[in-house]
Amino acid sequence: MRRFAAPLVALSFAFCAVPSAIADTPYDGQQVVRVLPENLRQLRAAMVLADDVWTHSPGIGRALDLAVGAESLAALRRAGFQPDVVIADLGALVAAEKARLDAVAEAGGVAGGIEWFADFKNLAAINAKLDEFAGQRPDLVSTFTIGNSLEGRPIRGVRISSAPSGAPAILFNGCQHAREWISPMTVMYIANQLVDNAATDPEIAAFLSTFEVYVIPVVNPDGYQYSWDAVRLWRKNRRDNGDGTFGVDLNRNWDFAWGGAGSSGTTSSDTYRGPAPFSEPETQALRDFYISKPNILASIDFHSFSQLVLSPWGWTVEASPDGTLFDALGANIAESIFANGGQTYEAGPIGPTLYLASGNVVDWAYGARDALAYTIELRDTGQFGFVLPPDQIVPTGVETFAAMRTFLTDLSAPASIAPVGEIPTSVDVDEATTVRVRIRSLAGEVAAGSETLRWRIGAAGDFQSTPLVVDGNDEYAFSALLPQAPCGSSIEWYVEAMTNLGDVTLPEVGASAPFVTEVFDSTTVFDDDFQTVLGWTVGAPGDNATGGVWVRVDPNGTIAQPENDSSADGVFCFVTGQAAPGAAAGQADVDGGTTTLTSPALDCSDPESHVRYDRWYSNNLGSSPNQDSMPIEITSDGTTWVTLETVTENANAWVSKSFRVADFVTPSANVRIRFVARDLNAGSLVEAGVDEVQVFVLGCNDVLGDLNADGLVNGADLGILLGAWGSAGGPADLDGSGAVDGGDLGILLGAWS
Repeated sequence: MRRFAAPLVALSFAFCAVPSAIADTPYDGQQVVRVLPENLRQLRAAMVLADDVWTHSPGIGRALDLAVGAESLAALRRAGFQPDVVIADLGALVAAEKARLDAVAEAGGVAGGIEWFADFKNLAAINAKLDEFAGQRPDLVSTFTIGNSLEGRPIRGVRISSAPSGAPAILFNGCQHAREWISPMTVMYIANQLVDNAATDPEIAAFLSTFEVYVIPVVNPDGYQYSWDAVRLWRKNRRDNGDGTFGVDLNRNWDFAWGGAGSSGTTSSDTYRGPAPFSEPETQALRDFYISKPNILASIDFHSFSQLVLSPWGWTVEASPDGTLFDALGANIAESIFANGGQTYEAGPIGPTLYLASGNVVDWAYGARDALAYTIELRDTGQFGFVLPPDQIVPTGVETFAAMRTFLTDLSAPASIAPVGEIPTSVDVDEATTVRVRIRSLAGEVAAGSETLRWRIGAAGDFQSTPLVVDGNDEYAFSALLPQAPCGSSIEWYVEAMTNLGDVTLPEVGASAPFVTEVFDSTTVFDDDFQTVLGWTVGAPGDNATGGVWVRVDPNGTIAQPENDSSADGVFCFVTGQAAPGAAAGQADVDGGTTTLTSPALDCSDPESHVRYDRWYSNNLGSSPNQDSMPIEITSDGTTWVTLETVTENANAWVSKSFRVADFVTPSANVRIRFVARDLNAGSLVEAGVDEVQVFVLGCNDVLGDLNADGLVNGADLGILLGAWGSAGGPADLDGSGAVDGGDLGILLGAWS
């Protein structure tokens, strides 16, 4: 699964198996070109006119890669397209690969050591190398077979570990899609590095003593063999569908949201999901392996091409419960790849980052088996696509193995504590504030009941403890209320859990640098939920968007646009364009330039005025990842605009933000904010939304510690506190601990005027 991936119409060339490395090419005279459909008519025309569609998720306003012959190319141009050539001669590229591999076979076959990775290897060579690993380190490596393919080929793997059976396990697998040859080579490179360096690299030795590492390089052996023997760009397995077509897309055959968006019920499609979930012996075998190993902590399913690090979900654009953890681990993988190979990989959930892909292994492994599952789409981004040159095998392996070291390092932590939602930096004195986190075991095991919120009022004194309780039906979700505290004070806090490998905290440094939440009294000055019209304007000098202009509506949801406003009981909000119900995502997105939404004048004359809003931003990226953005700006005089934030995060969800006005402009009664949505790059799909805009003032009418309300903290207040010493609560209980004691005395002395 990837942006420039398998054709939607299966290739129907019939070839017999031949003894050479790969059969003669059926791609003579073809090019791979990239087009940008601007409307539904163009999209349909491109799909019909192409000889082969390489993009998995075709859409309006999204780059579409097509394999075409001369006649198809001419037809595309007549249909109004201006194709960009990505691969000038696909037939020559495949033929050169065939000739090279034939020459290698005639010269004596497979080399050993790192030279084994000098070129791509067929199924027999891969299986032989697995046996070689076991022979090289029988104390560390053992081979296994998880089952047989439709045509009876064994699906083989190796266990590489010195850890006891049942230790946390990591699974690396490849080649669900036959033509993605760099996938099994990279998985084998990872295995090779683990085996070769286990005795000399202390870090690798530590990984292998902590984790059971399982490597299954070829999940689809029939399709892989067929891509060598017959049709180089074959993708699916070799199921006879009974209607003249062959193959099921194994990565649409998993029983999690099976049959949904991003899969096809048409047998000729290369995203054909099969007649039922787990209809194929290959997916059944890998499923049963997962089930037999309940200790699988994490897994990575390797594909090509596109240079992406993808996490759940693929069946929806909604965030997964562990989205924060997935984002952090994925970002570290991408950063490590860049640091070790200079290649840019984009990290994010499958749905909003790439496209919807229902019935995939990552969603099943996470949703059904609770594994921290990823797909990595390897090199490149389209220059060679599936026919990657052999000189990129080792560089791809080097950077990917470095990233896997980073991944294993992260997973070696005892446990993960991740915040759910925003960390509260301020709270209203009259409102109870809930802290929510997710706590998951990683290499260690969290001790049940040890999950605790540690807090104190002010910056001194001992931290108090409040047990975290399970939040709902999710075993990893915990919550607790922050303590009530006097206006003007601050709450310092962190979250802690104990494991068999040591304590873990959020933030990581715990008590030495805890979170700080200020306590204020909040007064709302302006509140617009857009259920009525309060004077917002659309348009500004320089606006030139040809579509997707801001509009106040009850939104019709798409993959990129919200279905509802951000509030629980509202209806209307502003979005960039309104598509018809059920329309494609690109029907009403921002096109051709910018569109601006500006607030009415907001009274922010109080120095402690704050603005807050809920915003939606989606950039379901075509060929220009993250080059579009949405500036949000503020002015106090109507002339000079200052940036509050520039949104590039493809959250595809409502996000709340708040800012202190005086940190950006001079407070005044004529403050305005504006949201500038823009489409500046071909191939991007930009949608934005705005809701729940407020102005509120944070302050305190009372002085902390002023127990006699004379406006000062002095000896008179000290006398009141000492008179209440030892009592249970009351006005003198400044830290909210339930007793008047030394903690309250410290707060009063700290506020002494």
